[in-house]
Amino acid sequence: MNPIFALLCLTLLVAQFALPRRYAFAPLLVAVCHFQNVPVIQLGVSFSIFKLVIMAGLLRAWAAGTLGWSNRQQVDVLFALWACWMILSGFAHHPKDHNPMTIRLSIVYDFAGAYLYARAFLKNQEDFLRFIRCLAFVVLPLALLVLVERAIHRDLYGVIGGGIVDPEVRGGRVRAAGPFGHAILLGTFAATSVPLILALWRRHSRCSFAGLVACGLIVVCSASSGPILTLLSGLLGLAVWRWRTSVGRIRTLIILGFFALQLVMEAPVWYLMARIDLAGGSTGWHRAELITAALKHFDEWWFIGTDYTRHWISYGVGWTQYHVDLTNAYIYMAVTGGLPLMLCFIAILVKTFQMLGQGMRPMREAKDPDEFILWCVGASLLAHCFTFLSISYFDQNIVILGLVLGSVAGLCAVCPDTSRAGGDEPWPEDGADEKTLAAQGS
Repeated sequence: MNPIFALLCLTLLVAQFALPRRYAFAPLLVAVCHFQNVPVIQLGVSFSIFKLVIMAGLLRAWAAGTLGWSNRQQVDVLFALWACWMILSGFAHHPKDHNPMTIRLSIVYDFAGAYLYARAFLKNQEDFLRFIRCLAFVVLPLALLVLVERAIHRDLYGVIGGGIVDPEVRGGRVRAAGPFGHAILLGTFAATSVPLILALWRRHSRCSFAGLVACGLIVVCSASSGPILTLLSGLLGLAVWRWRTSVGRIRTLIILGFFALQLVMEAPVWYLMARIDLAGGSTGWHRAELITAALKHFDEWWFIGTDYTRHWISYGVGWTQYHVDLTNAYIYMAVTGGLPLMLCFIAILVKTFQMLGQGMRPMREAKDPDEFILWCVGASLLAHCFTFLSISYFDQNIVILGLVLGSVAGLCAVCPDTSRAGGDEPWPEDGADEKTLAAQGS
């Protein structure tokens, strides 16, 4: 291991315990944005730096008594059900080109671990705004290094961490990936971060502007259509802010619009993805064909998933002989654990949207301008839901998603509607030390 990389990893782990609680999220944010997903230590399984930071953070929260989970919080319960089925369904799968239990435990650790991490350290609106402000600062050096990668055709994150060094080139364009697993995933991270960073605009306009510019540059440097469409979906969600009281009617019109398109199109409506190519070389047809294939072979995966999808499409991928490229997060969940796992995953997203709506209602009645913060979180989650149709997260993006989902309970905790529905009790204002938090938790 590169000594510089080892020293940086050690610094993050020390910082996870040394920083005051109000900035305890910073080490994980730095880890997911500036470290490739490469093994740091081997304990039977590989632990990357962000896995180690999650472990350190959860240990710190457990010791302080601030590890948040409640069976009255519906998203907490759904996460538990999702994690249990993800693991239990693995016993029905056979190891072929990988150990199914190792993969599943890693996914549960990253997603549910990040969720619990956020529940421990993002307890209220001020915590969340500090988190987003830190995100805006963290993406600035990321954008700079991605620009360097595009210019010199060399990934400096890979040079330091011992991961992938040479970026992909398609159509003469460098597709920068930075510390992420693929250029699309780098761009997706930046695109889904735009609505979050925009939430800072009213209080920290300069910081917000700098973060937005950095995210825009990262999306461009990824040279991929998916992140551009993801960014547009998030911006569309933000644009509906003016008509937020009519979201139900807008949703109905969109559904009716898709039905109308289905009536006039010869192919299913999802084949619209095949016609979109904003960056050149798009594989939208594959993503549409994958949905068709999954529906056609529903009987193979509906209960507990399947170990073989290679026959779904006429071509395969180089890294496995048993599957096609599962570039759809919903279908990936279905193949991994069947319809129960996919529905649990969707239910987590749906319930989170409902919590945000419940939290916004009393704020709207009180004319609280911070209602826009919750709307921005919803726009970011909308962008995630949209991009799940074209990509399945296999790197640190799933940690970012878990952090955002875990922050919603704290954002909505002070809202009457949400607390009656099983939300958490409000936590002390920023600056309270961990003994105070532990005392309140007891």
